[in-house]
Amino acid sequence: MIIYPKTCENLKGIEYLKEYVEKSKGIEIQLLSYEQTQKKTYEVLKRLKNEMPQLNEVTIHLPIREDFNFEALAFSKLEIEKERLKKLCEASEECDLNVNLLYHTRWNYNSWSNSGAIDRMKELLEVIQNSRVNILIENIYALVERRECAVLKVAKAIDDSHLKVCLDTCHLHCVANMFKISLNEYLNTYLNKEECEKYIQQIHFAGTLNKDGYIDEKKTHGRAHDTWASFEEDFNILKQFGIEDKVIVTEVSEDDYSTRKDQIKEIQMLLKKEEEI
Repeated sequence: MIIYPKTCENLKGIEYLKEYVEKSKGIEIQLLSYEQTQKKTYEVLKRLKNEMPQLNEVTIHLPIREDFNFEALAFSKLEIEKERLKKLCEASEECDLNVNLLYHTRWNYNSWSNSGAIDRMKELLEVIQNSRVNILIENIYALVERRECAVLKVAKAIDDSHLKVCLDTCHLHCVANMFKISLNEYLNTYLNKEECEKYIQQIHFAGTLNKDGYIDEKKTHGRAHDTWASFEEDFNILKQFGIEDKVIVTEVSEDDYSTRKDQIKEIQMLLKKEEEI
């Protein structure tokens, strides 16, 4: 099992996650600053590599805000995004790291296809050919996303080895809850095993503690699983679609990020599961 812990650009609580990072040789970094994200990214990569020379892979998660979604950046700042990727290619070589840049998107596949967003993604992918940099796009939770996984369809349509998908298990629950349908019913129309196996590179894995469709991000969204049964339900999704061997990122929200105790709890549940397999 490949488990990448997650921290933020200031590496808060990294000392408590270090043993797990050293074991997996990978980590995801959440950018919090809305300005100078290129500079921040380079500084974080350098600091991580200096502190953990054995580190092999880093995923950079852009700030969680609408103007950092792919569709916003691709249509208003395409040339800036090309420069961001060029800088990442340089940093990945300098730091001897595989680097993934993760975008959120709120668009369904029709919006991607009809707007020209797919062509803009292809332009960005041209920048990172023959490099150690990949682009990841993450599944959304929205009313437009019921019947098909847009990011999987985009990845399949482009079919480039540098474009992969990050599947967020919490978002799967959120959409099923919004439509008041069972998770299994939803998954059977939303995901395709063959596509999952081919295009998913990593999973954002955490618990979704509510069952009413309402997302309270501070209390229920992306928290550590509160029962072994709920943990197994989510882990079985990975097994069902053949992606339990992909990178699992413990994307856990906490009341206090200084010790990362909730994320460590989630990591330990995964390690316990690994022993059972």
